[in-house]
Amino acid sequence: MNIWVEYWKSKDNRSHTSMGSHAQMKEQAVWIPPNTEDISRRFCQTREDANRFAKAMQERGLMVTIKTDGGFPTK
Repeated sequence: MNIWVEYWKSKDNRSHTSMGSHAQMKEQAVWIPPNTEDISRRFCQTREDANRFAKAMQERGLMVTIKTDGGFPTK
């Protein structure tokens, strides 16, 4: 089974409602899938390696997902 981390820079397209009170809320965030050209990938040996790398990328402010392929069936 292959394990890899996909990461990309997030863009916040929400508009601020007003420059007034700090209590005013922004509009709801809507999921917009990233362009495939913007996604970077890193293959990992283990799930633990993938988790560590994903956490490091999240701490840098990037969006992250860990993916796996089907791998071999187990009995």
